[in-house]
Amino acid sequence: MTTTTTHTPAAPAAEPSGTKPGAITEMIAVIQAQTVPGTIERLDGSTALENPFIRVDTDTVRFPNGAIGKYSTVTSGTGLGVIAIPFVNFRGIPHLGLVRQYRYPAGEFTLEFPRGGSEDLTLDEAARELVEETGLDYNSATLLGTLRPDTGILTTQVSVWKTNHGREHLRPGHVEDETGAKVEWYSYGELLGLIRRGKITCGMTLAALALLTAGGNMNCP
Repeated sequence: MTTTTTHTPAAPAAEPSGTKPGAITEMIAVIQAQTVPGTIERLDGSTALENPFIRVDTDTVRFPNGAIGKYSTVTSGTGLGVIAIPFVNFRGIPHLGLVRQYRYPAGEFTLEFPRGGSEDLTLDEAARELVEETGLDYNSATLLGTLRPDTGILTTQVSVWKTNHGREHLRPGHVEDETGAKVEWYSYGELLGLIRRGKITCGMTLAALALLTAGGNMNCP
């Protein structure tokens, strides 16, 4: 015997008698505005480590509760980076290009959008990184936004670009000289499947994909 249970969601709580519609929402907004977290104030600091690739700064700071303590930040390269999301139409189906390469810190091969450190956040820098890792030229590009990979310790800011390609631009078999990175193409559905199976774990790639989809940029030009 099969039993079917129907769940009826509880009705939202009624606002107190005499309260105008929307007043509770306004009250919550006022309370939230009055409880904005405080900032952390830098008192002094010094550079603990610096080389051509990374800088570690350790500062003396005052926390929002008044306590004095230490806070370290890490700047990779210039503190700026770029991500390119290659986009191409295969038989009417949008495909995105990722590079497969070995990442030494992770100790494994990863699938990521082409990315790297840069001098600024411009398209020129994104195009340079794109060519280095994929050998691809592009027809047009759109700035999707910027992201910060780890706001708790990194000072890094990264711009994300969608680059649109014609099939004539594709260079099958391209391999980057230094890292051995090679480009692979996946439909959006295939990409989601890879994410669900834990095959794409790069945080910046996942964040860039969120920017792409949130902005409604999944259509081919």
